[in-house]
Amino acid sequence: MVRYGYARVSTREQNPDHQIDKLLAAGVPEDNLFIEKISGKLSSRTKLDAMLAKLAEGDQVVVTRLRRIGRSHQHLLDLVRGFGDSKVDFIVLEQGIDTTTPGGRLVFHFLAAMAEYDRELIVEGTLDGLESARARGRVGGRPEALSQRQLDQAQMMVDSREHTMAEIAETFHVGRATLYRQLNAYNDGGDCVLVVYRNTRTRKVDADTNRRYGETGAGEKFQLDADRKWFPIAPSRWSRLKAIVYVVDGTVARVRAVDPDPSKWDTDDRGYADVPVSKPLTELQIAKLLPTLGLSLGDERPHVKGKIREYVNL
Repeated sequence: MVRYGYARVSTREQNPDHQIDKLLAAGVPEDNLFIEKISGKLSSRTKLDAMLAKLAEGDQVVVTRLRRIGRSHQHLLDLVRGFGDSKVDFIVLEQGIDTTTPGGRLVFHFLAAMAEYDRELIVEGTLDGLESARARGRVGGRPEALSQRQLDQAQMMVDSREHTMAEIAETFHVGRATLYRQLNAYNDGGDCVLVVYRNTRTRKVDADTNRRYGETGAGEKFQLDADRKWFPIAPSRWSRLKAIVYVVDGTVARVRAVDPDPSKWDTDDRGYADVPVSKPLTELQIAKLLPTLGLSLGDERPHVKGKIREYVNL
């Protein structure tokens, strides 16, 4: 068994002599004292890290007060849990904590339980937040270098075989490695649905053809025509696209199945697809055809500004 002492003051003007005297009086050998002059908020402490690296089962760590060793509540709880896992005793002289005694061990186990409780709360809160964000069409992390529209266009350029990867990467101002990585994720080989976001505030009508776009408000015949044309879906995705989900004013309004037969697809001079889609599916049909979709008619899926559509893997 080796007894180590740790002392810390937050500025060079402060004097650690009071802590050192207490630690020496508690039986800590002078050679086993680790003294630090550093702010308690800093995450990196050279002396503390050095002491922790020396600890072995049965050793003891002695401090004068809890705030000398812990830089935050969570850090202190993590230290306590680590001491318990390593079977290292922890003694706090001025606050009556001594895990070599039954009462001290009780306090120690209480602190360790609090550490576990805090950790579980953080994990649970994080998972709940991520699930809530996904339900609203948002995901965390760094934004992708290419938007869904750019990925569609890039894949069509690849499929045309008229451009090199270097030329395509230069077109979208990304490196070739980034382009390859995002296209690989885009072409992950799995089935998917296309989620299209719309609102009813504007009802577009082509002045030349009188064709309605988006939400027509004019019955299934016109809505079907608006729902199937025109989307920049790369040919390599046609066989994997199982349905189109239409989200109107933040709510799933209808789902149409997609016919994967390439002979039933058509494209315009831009390469945009006229998608062969079915009449709106019922809840039962959605459950049977798309059991892993995770979306139902009437579900809320708020529109994210700037996002017109996105692919969701099944």
